[in-house]
Amino acid sequence: MVLSPRTRKVIAVLFAAGLSLSASAQMPAPNTTEWESEALKLRLFYPSDLVKEDTEPLMRDGHLNLVGVSGATDQKLAEATRCLRPALLLQLPQTPKTQPTPDGGTQVAMTPATTATILLAELDIDCLNAEHQSTSTTLLNDMAEVVTKVPGMRPTARPSTYTIGWQKVHMAAAQGQPPAEAAGAQLYTMGLSTNWNSHLLVWYFTSNSIDTLNRITKTTVRFGRDQAAPLYPLTIGNATP
Repeated sequence: MVLSPRTRKVIAVLFAAGLSLSASAQMPAPNTTEWESEALKLRLFYPSDLVKEDTEPLMRDGHLNLVGVSGATDQKLAEATRCLRPALLLQLPQTPKTQPTPDGGTQVAMTPATTATILLAELDIDCLNAEHQSTSTTLLNDMAEVVTKVPGMRPTARPSTYTIGWQKVHMAAAQGQPPAEAAGAQLYTMGLSTNWNSHLLVWYFTSNSIDTLNRITKTTVRFGRDQAAPLYPLTIGNATP
């Protein structure tokens, strides 16, 4: 079939428009910062008010040191967290602010009072002992659910599995007061896990504000060449006491 010049022109315009829409869909949203890992074939677009931090202090004496995630009562899970290899740590910076005191002096306070942390880590299979590798078929899901097994924390939603494009992701969320938190302070956490391109990836989100937790979990991810989409598209609310 021979197409007329006018028909060919219309097809070319539609094709170009399709490419334009596809490209624009991959552009980062306003007020986000891009992070990319060639090794993982993964790209993130996270809120720009979060700052990239050194991941080394997270692993202390071979154990993960992250409030709301560390200290799980499940011994096997606590041991498995030793095999997490942090790839990215993002935090909401705490800015010193000088305030006058009644006696004429000054007091240094940290603002904002709201905290926020995003940790992306890979579970090192070679690090896991033979027992974990041979008997645990739910380890990846369990790594997300570790947030519900920390003393003082309770689930805010039933653990679930959903998809981002074609990628299957497991989710668990919790709130409470872990031992490391100040008296009366609430912490909100979420764990996401997935097996992507032969990499067992885990995200942990923590904040002392439920609104901030919901905001940072909308960080978008692009697996390989798939469309970028929010890591967790829904809203988590407070759990019933």
